Amino acid sequence: MTMEGGTYMATISQMTGAARSIYKSLYANNSRTDATAALFGDRQTRKQKGSSLYSTQYRGQDSSAQELSSIMEIANQARNLRKTYAETSSKFYAGYDSNMKDLRKAAGKVSGTDFQLDKSDIKTNADGSKTYSDRLKNAIGNVKDLVNEYNETTDFLRDNKSLGKGVQQLTTEFSDTTYKADSYAKMGITVDAKTGKMSVNENRLARALTDSPAQSEAILGKGGLAGRADRHAQYAQLSRSRVLPSMEQAIGSQLNYAANMLNGRSLPTMSRYSNMLNLFSIYV
Repeated sequence: MTMEGGTYMATISQMTGAARSIYKSLYANNSRTDATAALFGDRQTRKQKGSSLYSTQYRGQDSSAQELSSIMEIANQARNLRKTYAETSSKFYAGYDSNMKDLRKAAGKVSGTDFQLDKSDIKTNADGSKTYSDRLKNAIGNVKDLVNEYNETTDFLRDNKSLGKGVQQLTTEFSDTTYKADSYAKMGITVDAKTGKMSVNENRLARALTDSPAQSEAILGKGGLAGRADRHAQYAQLSRSRVLPSMEQAIGSQLNYAANMLNGRSLPTMSRYSNMLNLFSIYV
């Protein structure tokens, strides 16, 4: 460096050398257009790339604009990914919370059902039709509601299995009705072997409820289907925060790198480096 007026002034060659080091660290393994060759190529290359200082400057400006555009595009894509993730997770959790809440409510009704029924709760009419007592109607209604809520929750989880391992695990948990298929069959409830979804035969359920009250409560009440459904839903509520992977887990650490390209520091810094390189290219 040379002294001028009491201050140290860096020479053009020294500044160019420093800029070259910065350039290499920023653009390693990437190509830059004519401005790069004008700045770092040998004499013959620089001559081939253009003899006009002004044309070199313009080519450098074009290159900077292309790089900035690429950076903006990557960062905007990261923003769009975050937005899409937020919208998807919000929609999922709205359905998730609603299903688990409704399922626990239905399970609670069956658990609180009066199973002390008998054959007098079914009356056969002259035309052969049957009439159920209010107690029996209430018990049948509660069981059917629980089965419907359970099926809807299972469908919801299965439809969203692609969202991650957490949903897949819950789907498997809720499909365990197949293990109790024989017991549920005694209550007029059929279980699909593939999906675990249940269907109710109301007439058979009514007969089972009135013929075997104790068995009905054991299979359907707190120690049976209702208790199992409530435990599954409660577990799902407690593990809510772990059901979906975070944005970073789903896409990877590169997301933060891309998003940070548009923060308050990086763009001005990259812009200054690019401007310095274009300025130096005029003199080299």
